[in-house]
Amino acid sequence: MAKKDDNFWLNKKGESVHEGNIPITEKIKDELVENLITIAKDTSDTILSFKAEALSQIEEYYQLLLQEYKVDAKGESKKGNLAIENYSGTAKVTITVSDRIAFDEKLSIAKVKIDEFLHEATKNASPDIQTLITKAFDVDKKGDINAKKILALKSYDIAHPKWLEAMAIIDDATEIVSSKNYIRFYARENIEDEYKLIPLDIAGV
Repeated sequence: MAKKDDNFWLNKKGESVHEGNIPITEKIKDELVENLITIAKDTSDTILSFKAEALSQIEEYYQLLLQEYKVDAKGESKKGNLAIENYSGTAKVTITVSDRIAFDEKLSIAKVKIDEFLHEATKNASPDIQTLITKAFDVDKKGDINAKKILALKSYDIAHPKWLEAMAIIDDATEIVSSKNYIRFYARENIEDEYKLIPLDIAGV
């Protein structure tokens, strides 16, 4: 609660207000919000602990597989995406790994190479082609570049030497700064049914 002492509460301005001057509806609302937030925090902690335990158990199973197939498990850990099912095919757990990608200062050099390519290869082409490519380097409100748009450039079927040089520089400029595991749980009555996601907001913790 926003109480300062037994008789005074702090309002949004940081002012002390005697509880006798606070409407009963405000007191009820304050207690309601405080109670719900306490439950929400406890629930979040429970989900976080469950996620950690689930990932740990799956890692143990993965290590068992490494041993069974005589793969040197020393220093090994789960890589990439993973999906495991129960014996009847009615329950499934999936893990997806999402990498957060950033680019170092060499990305600006790649942009120079791309500009050179555009100047040479699109002299007589529509400006829309240049816009399509250069928009990949636009920044958002936070000043960040959209990594997906940059990496999507590598899928273009362009064999021009300067373009290929630019793509090579993008490779050099790319670095994975962090990875996050997302674990999801699915169930179905029988194998003819579609899997349904068990709604747990584990991805957010």
